[in-house]
Amino acid sequence: MAKLASVVDAPAGTPEGKIATIFFDPRCPYCHKAFDALHGRIAARWVPVAVLGEPENGNRLAAGILTAAVPVAALKATFEGKGGMSGEIGAETAAKLAENFEAFASIFAASPALRPGVPTMFVPRPDGRVAIMVGYEPGDDAKMRAVLAGS
Repeated sequence: MAKLASVVDAPAGTPEGKIATIFFDPRCPYCHKAFDALHGRIAARWVPVAVLGEPENGNRLAAGILTAAVPVAALKATFEGKGGMSGEIGAETAAKLAENFEAFASIFAASPALRPGVPTMFVPRPDGRVAIMVGYEPGDDAKMRAVLAGS
């Protein structure tokens, strides 16, 4: 998952085993709430996928985030409704977004007990295992911190 096109919102030098991977749709209100709760508090890799509604609009927003000069700022601005990419999506970015979508779809195809949704969060445990959380509700940030700490 570390090779997927994403926005890393973590201090430089954060070990890979301490970074949560979060699949999100830039139009998702629950993803927005998760970002608000986690930004600056939990190291995260935000992987955009257009899974809600019409994919073209979601892919344009995702491309705008990924290709921005400061991707974390673009992610925040998009969630705050303050901007997003308009126009055509380049072939390279379109291929990256397709790869993100395929990874997202394959996760749920391989785990039929999980119900697809965004955000989908993969939170590493200190022992190397990963906790999977689908959706976001207030308080989930505390649960994520507990998983990261090994509680």
